[in-house]
Amino acid sequence: MNILYVESSRSWGGQEYRTCLEINWLNAHGHQAWLVCNPDSQVHSKASELGTRLVTMPLGRRVDLFCSWRLWRFCRRNRIDLLKTYSSKDHWLCLPLYFCGIPLSRARCITDPIGSKGRAFVFKHGCSNIVADASVIKRELVQEHGVDPAKIQVIGSAVDLEKFKPPRDGMKFRREIGVGADTPLIGNVGMIRPDKGQLILVEAAPLVLAERPDARFVVVGQGTGILKRGINVRNAIDRAGLADKIIMVGYRWDTPDIYAACDMIVIASLRTEASPIVLREAFASGRPVIATKVGDIPEIIEDRQNGRLIEPGDSKALAAAILEFIRDPNLAAHCATSGLRYAREHFSFDEMMKAKLRADIALLGKRKDHGASVGTMSSSQEACPRSEALTQLKKN
Repeated sequence: MNILYVESSRSWGGQEYRTCLEINWLNAHGHQAWLVCNPDSQVHSKASELGTRLVTMPLGRRVDLFCSWRLWRFCRRNRIDLLKTYSSKDHWLCLPLYFCGIPLSRARCITDPIGSKGRAFVFKHGCSNIVADASVIKRELVQEHGVDPAKIQVIGSAVDLEKFKPPRDGMKFRREIGVGADTPLIGNVGMIRPDKGQLILVEAAPLVLAERPDARFVVVGQGTGILKRGINVRNAIDRAGLADKIIMVGYRWDTPDIYAACDMIVIASLRTEASPIVLREAFASGRPVIATKVGDIPEIIEDRQNGRLIEPGDSKALAAAILEFIRDPNLAAHCATSGLRYAREHFSFDEMMKAKLRADIALLGKRKDHGASVGTMSSSQEACPRSEALTQLKKN
């Protein structure tokens, strides 16, 4: 199959990272996939580092007929079978192509309310199907906006299990930041923005340090969109007098080593999060996890069985959960072991991609005989990408 991903975001986060990994996987497994992005965006620079096949063009406005025409021309030249979009802007830019006959799959990766009827319209009538990261998203689309449930497939995030597979050298990162082997190290990984809850972790830190002054915290990530968001967290740390206790290391590619170094991983998200990659990576790394009840996290974590589950925005509960893992290493080890087992059973990136390919193949199979990539291909020609993709999927 030939698939074009359209990503208008200028910021880099977990969803954009996963998109690049999906494209790289497809190109390594006999398909053709491209990512369209803004040339001056963080997505472009980070995707280039990952070796993702890129097409650059300005994606500035939601309604831009010239941009839509350029996308259509690329689809025609490269016989694109399927478009994939992630945000409202992506979707609206590709909407004319959908109405011209190119199948359009809309991903929904956040739990924020959709809002207006106009935005709900594109989910109901402006795409071929919807791939939701979590079941809570499907429930909202069906119950609040009347989207046909048969149009929505829930496929959660997944990770490369081998990349994070324990055991790893837990001291490599600790030596870098000057933390000894016996020091409790609490990690937080993710883009820095208000809904990720880094400020809640800063509030919880003094409560932990009151009992365990030897504990240290590491915040991995950078501010996105408005880069001063990272500065806001740094200022909060300084105001609390915790600059020597909470270490900010910015964006890192070596997250497997960071997970291995941490005694536990905290996901303090307040909202928005649907299917956090960090949870998958931490489980796959064999690390105990404390996470808030957002997105699909409550469907995955069973409290005190494979992690700790707390209410979002509750710094006292977060501090208590951190101290519980520090005081009870057996509980932490039990949760880590259970989480690792869960990851191996449910979080395989290969299996996630196969599920997405099955959804793509089923979608193309519903096309009418007169439909084609740009309305010119015969039905017999149209069947070729589906049959080839299905054959490849079976081999993998």
